[in-house]
Amino acid sequence: MTRRGFTIIETLVAVALAASIASTGTLLGSSIASTFRLAASARTLVQVMRETRARAMAEGVALDVAFDASTSNWSIRTVAGTIRRTEVLPAPVRFQTLPVRARIRFASTGSADNGTIVLGTGAASRRIIVNQRGRARLS
Repeated sequence: MTRRGFTIIETLVAVALAASIASTGTLLGSSIASTFRLAASARTLVQVMRETRARAMAEGVALDVAFDASTSNWSIRTVAGTIRRTEVLPAPVRFQTLPVRARIRFASTGSADNGTIVLGTGAASRRIIVNQRGRARLS
């Protein structure tokens, strides 16, 4: 007499193996998603800093890009403190390093405070460097 099919042990081993592979894929997928969020956040922030510099020159007033590490948000403000725009970094992206004053000021001439902002998610990080001429770049 021949039997067809799988034993309960074979079935349990196959299910355990499938679960192990699925959990590994999930962890890898979330890591990739975090890396993409980090890259997108860094590109967005550097572009906003470039736009803020251009707006400060066009309007003839100094503008600040201020950072709050405790809430993971950044905002564009006038020197008088009027907030023009505020955004929050997407989780799990956080500020790892900020300038001493937690802001970059763009003067009406286009110059700026030197500063480096580091965004990170776990082991991955991206640097935004602003020089005295007000030029922002990713590193």
